[in-house]
Amino acid sequence: MNILKYVKNIVKKLLYLFKLRISRIGPYTVFNFDSFLYRHLAVHNKLTFVQIGANDGVMNDPIYKFNMANKSRVSGYVLEPLPDIYQRLVINYENSPDIIPVNLAIHNSEKEMVLHRVKPEYAEKSHSFAGGIASFNSEHWVKTTLIPNEDCMEGVKVKCITFQDFIETRNLCELDLLIIDTEGYDYDILMAIDFSLIKPRMIRFEHGVRNNIMPSDKFMALCQSLNKNGYQVITESYDATAYIIDADDLIFE
Repeated sequence: MNILKYVKNIVKKLLYLFKLRISRIGPYTVFNFDSFLYRHLAVHNKLTFVQIGANDGVMNDPIYKFNMANKSRVSGYVLEPLPDIYQRLVINYENSPDIIPVNLAIHNSEKEMVLHRVKPEYAEKSHSFAGGIASFNSEHWVKTTLIPNEDCMEGVKVKCITFQDFIETRNLCELDLLIIDTEGYDYDILMAIDFSLIKPRMIRFEHGVRNNIMPSDKFMALCQSLNKNGYQVITESYDATAYIIDADDLIFE
C-alpha cells in the first residue's frame, strides 16, 4: 500500500468516527444510503436489521462501517450460506455480540439448494466482485461479464429457510431494516413477504436492471407491490431503497 492510499484510509476512518465522509459525486449520485441510516438512528436511537446475502460482511457491504461505528445501538442477523465465506463473516463480526451471523440462505420453498459461485482459487486472483457472485441461477455468472467461462464456477449445496420461518424462529415482530443481495433472487424474496406480519421500515435490495439481474418488468411489478404496501422507492443505478414515511422520521435542523 503506497503512502497516499494509507493516508487516505486513515482520513476516511477518522471522518467516519464523526459521522462524516468524503464522497465522489458521479452522474448517478442521487441518494446517500449511509445518511439515511443515520437519520433513522437520530430519531429512534437504535436499529434492528436482517441482512440476506451478507457475504463476509465487509466486501462491498452497505452497512458494515455503520454497524462498527454504532455497535451499542445496532443489532441484527447477517445471513451467509456458503460455509467458507460464513467463517469470515463470523470473524468480521466477532466483536459485535448483538449482530449474529447465520449460516443459511433464504428460499421460498426449498430446504436445500445448489448455490453457483466462483471457485475460491479463481476469485482470489480475479476482480474483487468475483467473490460476491453466488446465485441459485446457474447462468447468473454470464450477466456479470467478470467471469471468462463456466470452468471458473462450482456448485455448493446450502441449507435454506423461508423468510417467514426465519423471522418466526427468531421472534422478530418488528424490523427497522431489511437488506437483500442475493444475485438475482431479491425479487422472489420480496414478493413473498407477508407485510401484514412484518413490515421493515426500510428495505435495501439489488435490482441490477441494466445487466438484467432483475428484468425491468419484474422491477416495475416489485415497485408497484411495495407502493401498495406503503413504501416509497428510491432507485439508484444498481440498487434501490424502499422506505415507509413516518412523521417521527421527519427531521428539520
